[in-house]
Amino acid sequence: VMLLVGARLKKFDRVLEEAALSLRATRLEVIRLITIPFLRPAIIGAFVVAFLISFSNFNTTIFLVGSDPTLPVDLYSRIKFSSTPVLNAVSFMIVTFISFAAMISFVMNRKKQ
Repeated sequence: VMLLVGARLKKFDRVLEEAALSLRATRLEVIRLITIPFLRPAIIGAFVVAFLISFSNFNTTIFLVGSDPTLPVDLYSRIKFSSTPVLNAVSFMIVTFISFAAMISFVMNRKKQ
């Protein structure tokens, strides 16, 4: 995922952001109207790749599970037999953590340039 989005970010022309800011766009408007539309193909492609890879890893994990199930297998079994708010909270925490880590990586790489 990071490779696809990162490769797209390397092609991003910062002049577009600077032009929007010079035309009095707010930082949020620049992100919403310039950055996200530019990254949309990479984000969609990364989503599809991650989705397909997760199925591959899930099948391997479910067949080779030992006495202690891994997180994906545990979540799957809980979803299959009962749906609780805890599952939603755990899924939200995982997505939030990964998104936060990706944003930190992006900011750190941007500062290096």
